[in-house]
Amino acid sequence: MSARTRTWIAWGLLLGFETLCQIALKYAGLANANFDFSPAAFAHAIVTPALWVGIGCYVGAFAAWMTILRKSTLSAAFATSAIVFVAVMFASWWVFGEHIGAMQLLGAAVIVGGILLLGADDAGTPSTPPTPSSNLPPL
Repeated sequence: MSARTRTWIAWGLLLGFETLCQIALKYAGLANANFDFSPAAFAHAIVTPALWVGIGCYVGAFAAWMTILRKSTLSAAFATSAIVFVAVMFASWWVFGEHIGAMQLLGAAVIVGGILLLGADDAGTPSTPPTPSSNLPPL
């Protein structure tokens, strides 16, 4: 499998994990509607299956993000990750029946347009992210 194919797969996984994470956390929030930061509320939340799905999705998204960042510049990858906002909006409509109005659709179009514009800036320039052996400042 080519590096480009792996990167596309990683983007698909990131989008799926991040979107599912938000849906799962919404379910967890609904299941813990009276959450008040008390020990009892934490005890109730921690046994909510949807919370664990959300946590698992965060782990999966982290793995996908690390794969993406190995082959992409941070500035391009971070801007492109905004597509998650659009996916979550449509998933919320599909799963929870949330309303999507004209302004939300316009906002989604602006996000997609922004991603395309930001990506077009580097269209002719090959991406060479720094390697661990380069002169990066210590953290």
